[in-house]
Amino acid sequence: MPHTTPNYDALRTEQSGAARDLDLRSPSELVALIHHEDQRALDAVGRAGEDVATIVAAVEHALDIGGRLIYIGAGTSGRLGVLDAAECPPTFNTRPRQIVGLIAGGPRALRRAVEGAEDSRSDGREAMRTLSIDAKDVVCGISASGSAAYVGSALREAKRRGAKTALITCAPRGEVAEKAETIVALEVGPEVVAGSTRMKAGLATKAVLHSITTAAMIRSGKVYDNLMVDVQPTNLKLRRRATRLVAQLAQLSLPAAGRLLRRSGDSVKTAVVMARLGLERREATRRLAKVGGRLRALMGGSL
Repeated sequence: MPHTTPNYDALRTEQSGAARDLDLRSPSELVALIHHEDQRALDAVGRAGEDVATIVAAVEHALDIGGRLIYIGAGTSGRLGVLDAAECPPTFNTRPRQIVGLIAGGPRALRRAVEGAEDSRSDGREAMRTLSIDAKDVVCGISASGSAAYVGSALREAKRRGAKTALITCAPRGEVAEKAETIVALEVGPEVVAGSTRMKAGLATKAVLHSITTAAMIRSGKVYDNLMVDVQPTNLKLRRRATRLVAQLAQLSLPAAGRLLRRSGDSVKTAVVMARLGLERREATRRLAKVGGRLRALMGGSL
């Protein structure tokens, strides 16, 4: 397929919206306008729900077989992917290699723009090679305009290596349909400030990303009921949360729950199994591993 320079005048993300004379409006008027347009962005996420669910199912399967979810994007899109990936280990106790965020230009692009990074096809391909992407993985490109060469080349390389591919974009589906197996096309409309995709496009993208990882983690046993039972107690707030969870699910006092949490190796699920089944840490850990860490499966829904 020939590579052509995108026509930026035709990109949906570059179009000017109906709201004009922004610089003449009051603070209250501007906030109300932005809020109104933000709601349109979230409505677009709702309309794309089935495509998002398809990605969730693919990620669940990938994690079950030892694969990974790789986000890859540029600019705001890349930063959002890196953010979502970074929040998974403390929230769901994932290993850093399981959910990976890549941004054009590398880590320094998280703080400031790296000129031309999104236009590098070779960098996109190399990113997939460096990670040794294979058929167990899901590679999810993020490009509001759908035109970032870095993302497109990464998806082509990932597909060549047998990985499942997806693209989250605000471009019309017909313009990007061949770039990935699953397309989440978010029809957010023109931005309040023309071309500023950190606004509605960014909001809609963030909503899709946290829906993908949260739903996949729930399906993978990282949540019991609506409780974050795989939380890592890495700071005082999270330790208090973990202790409350053990107290609630094991029907213990907070001091007893805190002691049990420490005995369990700071694992909420292990602590609950130890208390409810009268087991020591090693056996509780073994039984959890046997059911893929799914607390409900082990306890028979009795909690």
